[in-house]
Amino acid sequence: MPHTLRFDDPLAVRLESSGGKGANLSVLTQRGFPVPRGFIVTAPVYEEFIRDADEFLRRVATLPCDDAAALRKASLALREEIFRRPLPLSATKEIERQLAEFPCGTAFSVRSSSTMEDLAGAAFAGQHETFLNVVGLADVLQSIRGCYGSLWADRAIAYRRQQGFDHSLASMAVVVQQMVPGETAGVGFSINPINGQLGEMVINANFGLGESVVSGEGEVDQWILEKSTRAVRSANIGTKSRCVVSAASGTREVHRSAADAEKPSLDERQLAALADLLIRVEASYAFPQDIEWAFADGYLWLLQSRPITTIPPRWTRDESAERFPNVITPLTWDFVESGFHRSLNHSFRLLGFPTYTGKWFAMFDHYIYGNQNGVELYARRAPFAVHSQDDLRAAIPQLRQQFGWVQDLPVAWMRDLDHYLVTLGRFKAEALEDKTPLEIWRHVLAVNEHGAQYFLPNIAISIAQGMIYRTLHALLELVIGSPDAGLLFDHLTAWCETKTGQINKELFELAILVRQNEELAELLRGSDSRELITNNSLAAFPSFDAQFQRFLRDHGHREADFDAYAATWDEAPWIVLDNIGLILQTAMDCPPREKERELKMRAQQAEVTLFAKVPADLRFFFHELVRLARTYTSLDDLEHYQTTRLTPVLRRGLRALGERLVQQDVLMESMDIFFGHQQQIERVLTADSADARKQFSAEISRQKAAYLAAKTRTPAWIFGQTESATSTVADEPEQVLTGLPGSPGLAEGPVFLVVTPDDFAKFPRGAVLVARTTSPTWTPLFYSAAAVVTESGGPLSHGAVTAREMRIPAVMSVRRSLTRLKNGQRVRVDGGGGRVELLGAE
Repeated sequence: MPHTLRFDDPLAVRLESSGGKGANLSVLTQRGFPVPRGFIVTAPVYEEFIRDADEFLRRVATLPCDDAAALRKASLALREEIFRRPLPLSATKEIERQLAEFPCGTAFSVRSSSTMEDLAGAAFAGQHETFLNVVGLADVLQSIRGCYGSLWADRAIAYRRQQGFDHSLASMAVVVQQMVPGETAGVGFSINPINGQLGEMVINANFGLGESVVSGEGEVDQWILEKSTRAVRSANIGTKSRCVVSAASGTREVHRSAADAEKPSLDERQLAALADLLIRVEASYAFPQDIEWAFADGYLWLLQSRPITTIPPRWTRDESAERFPNVITPLTWDFVESGFHRSLNHSFRLLGFPTYTGKWFAMFDHYIYGNQNGVELYARRAPFAVHSQDDLRAAIPQLRQQFGWVQDLPVAWMRDLDHYLVTLGRFKAEALEDKTPLEIWRHVLAVNEHGAQYFLPNIAISIAQGMIYRTLHALLELVIGSPDAGLLFDHLTAWCETKTGQINKELFELAILVRQNEELAELLRGSDSRELITNNSLAAFPSFDAQFQRFLRDHGHREADFDAYAATWDEAPWIVLDNIGLILQTAMDCPPREKERELKMRAQQAEVTLFAKVPADLRFFFHELVRLARTYTSLDDLEHYQTTRLTPVLRRGLRALGERLVQQDVLMESMDIFFGHQQQIERVLTADSADARKQFSAEISRQKAAYLAAKTRTPAWIFGQTESATSTVADEPEQVLTGLPGSPGLAEGPVFLVVTPDDFAKFPRGAVLVARTTSPTWTPLFYSAAAVVTESGGPLSHGAVTAREMRIPAVMSVRRSLTRLKNGQRVRVDGGGGRVELLGAE
């Protein structure tokens, strides 16, 4: 590795050699942005500089991080030693050669570029030194040592510790860049980092160099611009009585007159140029950016860019209501939350996005809310943009490289599935009877960790599916035009092999067995399903009972609700009987196999239509895109099916633990263990004292009561706002609810609200199914429904996909539909238009 790299050197974009700042400047330079010339003193130079300083490295290993005064003293000693050490001679000669390429007397900015700096989720902003207006080799070398020393400033040490970074791995590259004597300078954000608005840009500016803006030590001008139009939404002109300018060596502070202090530091032309630069930099990275910039002699320079890694949360039910429609017990959420966020950041690394540092989902009052700012920032960004077929041709090589993981992930996931299932079988077979409560708890934690490891790539599957669908739809519009693209897209994706489809076929076959036996059919129609199971009444029909038991053996792990507190099909088999009863309500004249054949033929004809219109050199690309759309639809369904295998094993362990705590008079019921938080359970089991058990028992009672109370409430759509404040009904016609089109068609019928699987057996044929969301286990309801309306989800949700398969209208994301609509109320559902019209009572 060379000691120095110019910004335009292909090797300079590597983080491990150039550090965060240097790598970013090199990327920006090589993408054609107006970056001042410069070079990087690579990180291996620092490592060579410090390599033989054994005593120095020993002191690093024993830094007194918990004692601020002692840390400050130790930090000072480390930095003094760094200033005493000479730079490697070979590196000094290379730096001298690089400086010789600039005109004599050129001033430079010398900036720290830690290899940990500007990492996703850890910007290290202000933690390391920058030296401005440095002239001459001797001062440049001294400034480089100053950057090395800042790696061991007490504030940088404390920051690394807080971020969880290993001090021994800390290394430093240094950026040496031609100084821009800015007349006006500052920072710009391609989104609004204060309120999280993605459609706004924020610019802060002052006269002179940008240090007065970055340091925050004086007033600045602030403009908020609308991203789509670049219009100024607000301007706050500060009293800029001080600014920083270049001096003969270094910088100096200048005081401005009262009249000059009130003048705007940017004019309309400059604001427009900055807005354009912000948008182009964000598009280049495909992610919001925080930039430093300067105007000098009328020219706009880009001095730095880094991803915006923090954004305030905006908690809504938009993203969460489909995944988590109902209340969640504390323990289930504790288990889910950690594994989910680990999987989320694994997915973002695949996409090349920064680590998400906040929470994507959080529980408030036992309901799960999604951080809508995070969702829009990460999950709804287009992976690339093309405007013509020639653009697409040019982009394909880069897409192959950037998204090669999309091709590889299904193979790797299937490879690892066997290990997950085999290990889960071992956990299931592990004897718990002779274990202590603490040992059972350790068993449960091991099961949960195994599930988290299995789940690591699973969010990437969902993200990839949505990304592929959006890409396919957009490219169909590009190739064949907007009017026909939507219908062709629906036909191309009309059928995929899924576990849900297989289960539905088996349920239909069970319903056929019932219909062939009038005595059994009459028994199912006239009896409570739970009583039939309890009384073992199905044993009188051995052929049906054998197939029913086989169905439970194969699919009994399926959940009735996301919360592991809820019983699975195997524990509540009457839910399956209710599903069979729903199928019996239908005509059953078009079995699933016939529908499957019809959908396959439709998809095949859609392919013929597509490839007749796609140029020959793009056909393979479109073939692969369609194949991946189908592959990921199947994989997303299979992933969910296999994930739910974890639930019975967790429930078994937690039931065993709960039974021990019931015996100790800590719990009233064994499954009340779900109302404890993970830390509370850990505390009571490790303390093993009467006081700890008494405290835990009180916590469980309180948290269970809160859960049951929350279960009776409809959660506010935006957390912290009342329903009236979040409602958009006032903006709609009195008798119309609007949402997202899910499945085309028109249908009328009486409303029937389905909140839990307990409502399945009551669902009347020909009713409009209204629910928070639907899951694959709800599919039999669609056989009897005239239309579907859900509070959450979109065109890719289970409800929309199933409704399209069943050819019934569906409208998704209809806000407050469960509270606006009542059982028996007649509605007209326009699936293509995304409208639900209230007609009156039955």
